[in-house]
Amino acid sequence: MTRLELEHVTKRFDGPSGDIVAVNDLSLEVDDGDFLVLLGPSGCGKTTTLRMIGGLEEPTEGDVTFDGVRVNDVKARNRDVAMVFQDFALYPHMTVGENLGFGLKREDNGLAENEIDERVAEVAEMLEIGDLLDKKPSSLSGGQKQRVALGRAIVREPRLFLFDEPLANLDAQLRKTMRTEIDELQSRMGITSAYVTHNQEEAMTIADEIAILNDGTLQQHDTPARIFNSPNNLFVAQFVGSPDMNIFDGTMTEEGERYRVEFAGRSFHVPRDLFEDVAEDVSDVTIGFRPQDLFREASTEGRQGHAGPVIDSEIRVIEPLGTDAIVHAEIDEGTLTSTLTRFHEIDEGDAATFTIAPEHIYVFERDTERLIKGRVDTETDEVGAVMSD
Repeated sequence: MTRLELEHVTKRFDGPSGDIVAVNDLSLEVDDGDFLVLLGPSGCGKTTTLRMIGGLEEPTEGDVTFDGVRVNDVKARNRDVAMVFQDFALYPHMTVGENLGFGLKREDNGLAENEIDERVAEVAEMLEIGDLLDKKPSSLSGGQKQRVALGRAIVREPRLFLFDEPLANLDAQLRKTMRTEIDELQSRMGITSAYVTHNQEEAMTIADEIAILNDGTLQQHDTPARIFNSPNNLFVAQFVGSPDMNIFDGTMTEEGERYRVEFAGRSFHVPRDLFEDVAEDVSDVTIGFRPQDLFREASTEGRQGHAGPVIDSEIRVIEPLGTDAIVHAEIDEGTLTSTLTRFHEIDEGDAATFTIAPEHIYVFERDTERLIKGRVDTETDEVGAVMSD
């Protein structure tokens, strides 16, 4: 296993109008055996970061280290890393067995032919592709090709696994199956891994920790739970979570041991201890809450948490998803999105009243967009928010 560290890494490329900064002063630490996901929109620098870890790009500034040893000048083939790409990158003229064993035969590892064959057979059995060893890639399905690509990385038993959107070319159902298999394999083998994706659901599912990038700059490096509940800023909050977070302009006023928070003509109180570092002059804020946290009722009696703002609306669109639905409603200040289970009870055009526990509301400074109040898990935390008059 390997501890991976990036220390103030910057990567610039020459552009027609000057330097293009793809990665800007990035510092990350990934412990032995951890599964890091690099997440962000297209062009944010996540693939460039992965390529610098793998030795395919050299940092302009900063250091990449494995177990404290600087590897900037070590060529990719000598770093003992295995990469899995989205296009599978299989040799079409070789059989599955030959593809799996090719890397071992190229390396000066002292393995005899029979030892290589044994390792190939073991990995093929692990990935349930043992009956495909004599087939060529052209006869395989997308999922089978991806298993071969994974097997080719696993068979080498590298120091690091690097995945560059390995599931991008698979259909939705197969993506879910394969991401579960990748997660289980990585946990079983305990090899430090870095995984690039722009799919936040994929990231939240498989990661031990997530590094979110935007415009080449690290926004947050944390566990999936903390990124969801305590995003560093409004960008992270809006990028992670589906459907998108509801966002409204609001104000905040200090009242003794609590704050009065107002938005869209509604107000409620929240205890001071739920807020993080609040500057004295903060009054203009951005209010956010996730569709999953809204309830279609005005009363909060019988559930954990305390009374929150009451929001009257008119249902506009209902998007059934099986057992629940995404519901878009119109309010005076714009559109409200919620996720409801009992959606069969409502129709488009109906009036509906929503509420949300103040514990679940996010508050950001409007100017800096930094978080000053995150989502509190009401199953484990007791708070004393009350509805204003």
